[in-house]
Amino acid sequence: MKTTSSLWLLLVSLFAVTTAAGKEVDKPTGAYASKITPRAVDNPLMQGGLVRVTWSEIEPEPGKFDFAPIERQVAMLKSGMNWTLAIHGGWTSTVAPERSPRSFPQREALSPSWLVSQLGVETFSMRFRANPVEMPKYWNPVVQQRLQAMLKAVGEKYNADPRLKLVYVPQMTSNGVEGHFNGVATETLLTVAGINPRDRNAEQQFGDLWVKAASGATQSVMKAFPDKAAAFEVHELFRSAKIPARLIEEFQKPEYEDRVGIAMWWISGKTNYQGDLITLLKKYQGDLYGQVIGRSDQQQRFPNGDYTAVFRQAEELRMRYIEPWNYEFENRTCDDAIKKFNAATKAKYATP
Repeated sequence: MKTTSSLWLLLVSLFAVTTAAGKEVDKPTGAYASKITPRAVDNPLMQGGLVRVTWSEIEPEPGKFDFAPIERQVAMLKSGMNWTLAIHGGWTSTVAPERSPRSFPQREALSPSWLVSQLGVETFSMRFRANPVEMPKYWNPVVQQRLQAMLKAVGEKYNADPRLKLVYVPQMTSNGVEGHFNGVATETLLTVAGINPRDRNAEQQFGDLWVKAASGATQSVMKAFPDKAAAFEVHELFRSAKIPARLIEEFQKPEYEDRVGIAMWWISGKTNYQGDLITLLKKYQGDLYGQVIGRSDQQQRFPNGDYTAVFRQAEELRMRYIEPWNYEFENRTCDDAIKKFNAATKAKYATP
């Protein structure tokens, strides 16, 4: 049984790195920092780091790009370290924060405001961490076109960089990469999608729109980065795993060349949050990437305060790559666990 399992993993690994066009795609393995910092890169166990930028900062005007926010982060990496890329889509504007324990300081938009001011893209009002924001619709044709144009420009700049191992699909969601609208009423989402909340299949109709928009943005990433792996982050929608299940099924179709994996940015070791989705991911046989939900000193986020449960869960889910927070690399909080994870994923998934 062990020999059969090992052979299956080898075949998956070999198949997963070759596209339909015969191009080799080197997918990431091991532990990358979720934020690149000078102190984090001093830890030799850090395999690479996640470069996070917003769409608004790299395309301040339509068709005019500023890659400095990416360059500054990549420049901090030491020789031999790789990187992955998350470009946050999302809301185009926010008002001054209200008084709330979860309020965030007023900040620039995630997606460029010119989508609205110059291109007339419609938005809908919602709240993110108690603050009112304006959100473009993911399925809007103009949004999809502009996402494609932005990704094309970024791909022309970085697709040839062998250190870039993975690109996350931008989403028009609460934080622009994770696939959720936490705190937004179901009726609000259905209504802005032009769906009658009283329809018996209302949530299925929304799923139709969402899967189409998600697949469109994912195809844009694939075209812009033909030599790279891609990942789409999933969360439950309407307190259900039905739409994530449809996304997972979609990305396993042949046209995605086995390049599109699923991302889980809320690894905690616990199973009581989005339990149905965790059950679904346990059965998923494709590439799975993850980010840890918090820092190890935030003990309430982990079962019985045990941060190492994160690594056990990642192993159980067969994740090939995870992103602990930079805090762990800077403070050497769990070097042994990271070392073991790096070795295990390299043995299972790294290309020869």
